[in-house]
Amino acid sequence: MDKGNKRKISEENRVFNDTWTESFLFSTDKTGLPVCLICGEKFANNKKLNVARHFQNKHTAFAEKYPDGDERRKAIAELMRKVDRSKNNFKKWVKSANSTTYASFVAAQEIVKHGKPFTDGEYVKEEFIKVSEHLYKDFKNKNEIVQKIKDMPFSAKTVKDRTLKMAENISKQQIQDVNSAVTTPSPVMSPKIKVILYK
Repeated sequence: MDKGNKRKISEENRVFNDTWTESFLFSTDKTGLPVCLICGEKFANNKKLNVARHFQNKHTAFAEKYPDGDERRKAIAELMRKVDRSKNNFKKWVKSANSTTYASFVAAQEIVKHGKPFTDGEYVKEEFIKVSEHLYKDFKNKNEIVQKIKDMPFSAKTVKDRTLKMAENISKQQIQDVNSAVTTPSPVMSPKIKVILYK
């Protein structure tokens, strides 16, 4: 078969069939692709054969324990609730992770600004935890605050990665500033400066 005439999966317009939830214990992720309710395995496309094969090869015990009927529907509903709970927990974790990630960027910036080695991140974190134990002892949510500090990524590799990302961001901003200065001539700019920028 000629490579130019080969079918592409994206052109087949496959969609998830809702009957697969009860038959094979699959639901969809946010992109519409099938995800197993039992083990969480995700598939790259909506093909009934793949979904059926997965269920028959990996989850025969479920099929034996819950043949068709009300018991099976109840078990599927419980699996769906568990999946929803885990999604909600993940969303909460992501939201809380954003504040710790932001804080680790701020700390990395301070470490670099003062010319300290990346390994000082671990030291700063340990000291911050010790200080916060006493500083927040009268707060009702002291344990939550200390846990946030403990969850903050602060290894030498993390500080290095944060520093590189900030440096890339600064470089991009500088390039944008230079490009905007070159494309928008200023009446204040002398001819000599214009020549230097265009060189």
